[in-house]
Amino acid sequence: MIVRNQHLRDLEEYCLKDPSRHAFCLWDLRVERENTEFYVDWRGEVRGYMLIYTGGYAPSIIVQGSEESAEIFADMHPFSRGILHLPEEYVHLFPRGDALYSIDVMVASPRFYFSDPEVERILDASLLSDLFQNPEYLVDRAITFGIVRNGKAVSVASALVHLPEVWVLGAVVTKPEHRRKGLATRVVGHFMSEAYGKTNTVVLWVRSDNERAIRIYRKYGFEKKWVEGWINYGVDIVP
Repeated sequence: MIVRNQHLRDLEEYCLKDPSRHAFCLWDLRVERENTEFYVDWRGEVRGYMLIYTGGYAPSIIVQGSEESAEIFADMHPFSRGILHLPEEYVHLFPRGDALYSIDVMVASPRFYFSDPEVERILDASLLSDLFQNPEYLVDRAITFGIVRNGKAVSVASALVHLPEVWVLGAVVTKPEHRRKGLATRVVGHFMSEAYGKTNTVVLWVRSDNERAIRIYRKYGFEKKWVEGWINYGVDIVP
């Protein structure tokens, strides 16, 4: 039976069994509930879930759980506009979208590497305006670190989720003219050092063909744990 916005305490307990896999669901349950619809496959216990987050530029849809649950969610949702994230083995169950990408999910235990004197916590969204169209979220809800030069951030990394159980490393961006100078490596190293002692696990999502980024992440202990699909419906957003 699919229920909407019910059994959310049970859903949180389900997610806590594997915080790295369910990091965004935990975050939405605790921080973004007003912007999220939760659909739970409930059969005396949680068998799977679909969440739809509407607080961004386009709806973000996450499906997790059993294959039977994924089949039910595929049948019930039109997916007219948004980005669907789900285990790669379930992609074939869902309508073909405008674009499909393969995403590696990498996990690491944070440790202290170094505190980079040029990396700072970004608290002013205007510093991010050269890198992001809508940077306010990265200041208001996320924790963002970056290197600022001439009044603008040139390389940044954010904790899109920052919970005791798990942080999500994302929004890792360097301005094109500053790439291949080791800035992203420094910012990620500082990020991991900041995460140390504040969370148990750091997880990230990266395109499977982004070999340069994957090399950086491996330097800090990240290992690929599983692969997900990213499907665009009615949007043109590249991961």
